[in-house]
Amino acid sequence: MPKMASKLSNSGFGDWAKYEGERSKLEAWQLSLLESWECGRNPLEMMNVMKSIVPEFKRVHKNLCNKLGIEENSEWINGIIDMVI
Repeated sequence: MPKMASKLSNSGFGDWAKYEGERSKLEAWQLSLLESWECGRNPLEMMNVMKSIVPEFKRVHKNLCNKLGIEENSEWINGIIDMVI
């Protein structure tokens, strides 16, 4: 699976037109993930979105550890996620 972070620019947060618009450099599966993570202000809805982000977060974390030559500690990550969710 291609990496999403490598296709994002440093142009600033909140400029989602560059990520989700017609000229987006993201692939269809990446755009689908972003769309599925959209939610309103309902706390239950937010919690469900946070839970659905976890697999992608873990994938990105693992890839970053591999690229940086850092040993991945999945128990540590799971503990942090458990505190948040």
